[in-house]
Amino acid sequence: MSDVSDSIEEDLRTLDDILKELNKEALKHKEARDKLHAQADILADKRNKLQEKARRLSSEAGALKHQRDDYNLTAQEAKASRDEWNEKAKTMRERGGLGDISGARQQAETYHQKMVKANTSGQMVHEKMHQLYDEADKLRQEAQVCHEQFLDCKAAADEEHEQYIQVIKRINKVKDNLPD
Repeated sequence: MSDVSDSIEEDLRTLDDILKELNKEALKHKEARDKLHAQADILADKRNKLQEKARRLSSEAGALKHQRDDYNLTAQEAKASRDEWNEKAKTMRERGGLGDISGARQQAETYHQKMVKANTSGQMVHEKMHQLYDEADKLRQEAQVCHEQFLDCKAAADEEHEQYIQVIKRINKVKDNLPD
């Protein structure tokens, strides 16, 4: 009788050791899963901030695009007026100098200066706009990398969770086979 009770006691100790090992394994998977979820949260936050900054820069660039278009329109209008005054001066010369040729040239020069100023300003705005669009593109690329890392972390966390569930099932199976 003593051999049987010793054997049962030894089996119970072995089952207890098995349960301790399984609980350690389950805890390892749970901690790994939780760590991966925390990493995924950090990556998602970084991704979202990068995307938001990219949107802000694109919005600024869009506003600059309108400003550039306004400068281009001003330059076109000034060029048309300059050409018109140059044509008037030319016509006056062809008619033997009748009219205020000097005044017409002065007007043409005023419009020319306005056109040059608008072109220069438009070019500066254009360059700034492109700089912002380029920066936004780089931020979007960084955000994409973060997103891919986020997806990898989530997949790894899901894998750890699945392993955790499998270990918990094994623990329950062992416990179900223990005598009352």
